[in-house]
Amino acid sequence: MKEIASSSVKPFAKKEIGVAVFYHFISALLGFVCSRAVIMNSFLPFGISFIAGAPLSLLPSAAIGAFFGYFFPAVDGGGFRYLASLFAILAIKLLIGSFKRLISNPLFLSLITLLAVFFTSAVTFDGIPTNVLHRIAEAILSSAGAYFVCRSYKALDKTSPGLSGEELACVFLTLSIILCGLSSISVIGISLGNIVGIILILLAAKFGGVLSGSVAGISFAFIAAISGGTSSFFIGLALGGMLAGVFSSYSKYAQIIVVISCFSITAISFGSFSSLASSLTEATLACAFFLAVPISVGAKIGRFFTAYPKVSVPTGLKKSVIMRLLVASNALKDVSSTVDKVSAELSKINAPNFSEVISGIEQDSCVGCKLRLHCWESKKHETVAAALEMTKAVKRGMLSPETFATEEFKNRCIRLPEVSGAVYKRYSEYASRTAAENRIDEVRSVISDQFSGISAMLADLAIDFEKDEIFDNSAALKASAALKNIDITVDECSSRIDKFGRMTLELKVKRKNEQVINKLQLMKTVSSICERDFDVPSVNEIGNDIFITFTEHAQYQVDIGVSQINAGNSRMCGDAYSYFYDNRGSFVMVLSDGMGTGGRAAVDGAMASGLMSRLLKAGFGYDCSLKILNSSMLFKSTDESLATVDVASLDLYTGKLKLLKAGAAPTVVKRSGRTGKAESSSLPAGILRNIGFDKASLKMRENDIIIMMSDGAASEGTDWIREELENFEGGKAQRLAEHLAECAKRRRTDTHEDDITIMAAIIEKA
Repeated sequence: MKEIASSSVKPFAKKEIGVAVFYHFISALLGFVCSRAVIMNSFLPFGISFIAGAPLSLLPSAAIGAFFGYFFPAVDGGGFRYLASLFAILAIKLLIGSFKRLISNPLFLSLITLLAVFFTSAVTFDGIPTNVLHRIAEAILSSAGAYFVCRSYKALDKTSPGLSGEELACVFLTLSIILCGLSSISVIGISLGNIVGIILILLAAKFGGVLSGSVAGISFAFIAAISGGTSSFFIGLALGGMLAGVFSSYSKYAQIIVVISCFSITAISFGSFSSLASSLTEATLACAFFLAVPISVGAKIGRFFTAYPKVSVPTGLKKSVIMRLLVASNALKDVSSTVDKVSAELSKINAPNFSEVISGIEQDSCVGCKLRLHCWESKKHETVAAALEMTKAVKRGMLSPETFATEEFKNRCIRLPEVSGAVYKRYSEYASRTAAENRIDEVRSVISDQFSGISAMLADLAIDFEKDEIFDNSAALKASAALKNIDITVDECSSRIDKFGRMTLELKVKRKNEQVINKLQLMKTVSSICERDFDVPSVNEIGNDIFITFTEHAQYQVDIGVSQINAGNSRMCGDAYSYFYDNRGSFVMVLSDGMGTGGRAAVDGAMASGLMSRLLKAGFGYDCSLKILNSSMLFKSTDESLATVDVASLDLYTGKLKLLKAGAAPTVVKRSGRTGKAESSSLPAGILRNIGFDKASLKMRENDIIIMMSDGAASEGTDWIREELENFEGGKAQRLAEHLAECAKRRRTDTHEDDITIMAAIIEKA
């Protein structure tokens, strides 16, 4: 039992003892300084404020320092009434020390300070009526000081990415009280407190921006005003703090020029020429010290003055965007259905009628003919049959349709040339109207498909916004707090978690000329604090801002290789491809084979591959992207225009592979040493309105291989490709792609040449 008892009590380490002694020494020193802060020429309330606001663990040392400060008062007003207040507050805090929430409540501490100072002032009141307001003001200032000191200890004691506006004000007002006590220390009219105050303003502005600089300047100016400073000096403090923050993104020299200018202008404007020399001397000395402070030291001090970063709270905006997207999607869907209905009705109304061709032939050629009644009444059936034979000849491109009329009609008709001309004219007009109406109907159909496709895109985006991402700003704040410890101050932060549970952190940092950002250090720091495995972050500088983006480390990466052989050694290839990361954790490959070879095929293939890639990069779904692509190719020209679409999407976190094909050649996959293929029975894009992808899903692992190819590579089947993959013993994807493309060219046995494209992707461990 003795051994257990002795081993359970751990002795304090020397370092811990040293830190505790240092804190108590600083606490005693601050208590002494605050007790000598003179306001309104004869009052010393801030030593009481410091005792009341100090935490219980530092109370003894703070009380000792304040006791000696009041025992030897800085003015002749006497410090013994303050000693009475000191012992009263000390007794109250020790008596209720077990009530943790009460003893740390700034409002409660402010109240007992107010009562203690007020009653001791009443007991020692000298009876002069003009001093009543001064005593009341002293009690209020002492009470406010206790509140600020307590809030400052709370703010600086917690680990956070920065201070809120309230916390900044409390910290700087507490520092103002300390500086007021240092102001009594002066050499030939140069105040130590004033010099330290200007240095702190410059540091706050440099590392905390406009907010910290302005709050520091105003806080110090207020205390300077009530402690008897000149008007020009405290106005210079307030203005200098704000402008130093404005110029914080520039060099230190810009800040000191602004501060010295502020003190000079205010001193001259208020006619305070006697204080001009001392103010300029204090400002110059402070600026010189500020320039001499190393960046690392300044950054560590500046950590206490940084403002709380803005946290993205997109909930309200997110709901608004989702609602607008759904409304727009439904509106476009209604437009699409309306276009289809109107198109159907217009087709009924405007469709050319062949009976009008027959009546037009009679009207153009038979008016005034003596045999008109005989031909169009007695022999109408035979006459119409002869006209139909002549229209067929016109349809085939014959310029003399009368030679194709029936023999009976040739022998009967006395106006055969006129009838032939009328047939040619009327049927040509009918054919033109029919072609125009068909084209218009195609345009209406394409427009309807475009509206329908865009409607589906907007609906997909709404679903993504609503379900796919959750904003976890607690992680962003943890990361900001951690970066603050390595001297990186975050202005804005946000963190998103997608539907797969993967986190993305986005931070905005103010650029500092002297600062060097270590990406590896950032990665280790943020990964540790967020307990997630992040990749090396991307760092982008835009103006005076630095944007840092962290994405979780993927399980896999892809070695990609592509080889193309143009048909007939042509300069243009009818196959087009692209591959990219979609910023959602997937690696995407797109391959398109335009119809035929040469320039026309190259245009179709490039259009299909490029448009599909852009839509997928923008975050749209596969099906709606194909719909937009198909309608675009239908509308591209009056001639037939088509291209295959082959897409492979690999999730780098899970290894899930999606294969999507529209008329594309087979894809060969090697998994765990075994090969297989995925084929397509769907149509290419650009033929019919309603086409879709053939889809397949696979689970891939390290060292698995994906081979995508165009029709030219698969002309002799895929068995030989599977055999090549089974015999593949490792190497680079580019070398594999080139080898397969050369083999495909040599194996082709027919006389028809086609473009050959091989895309090889080897999955590797990230």
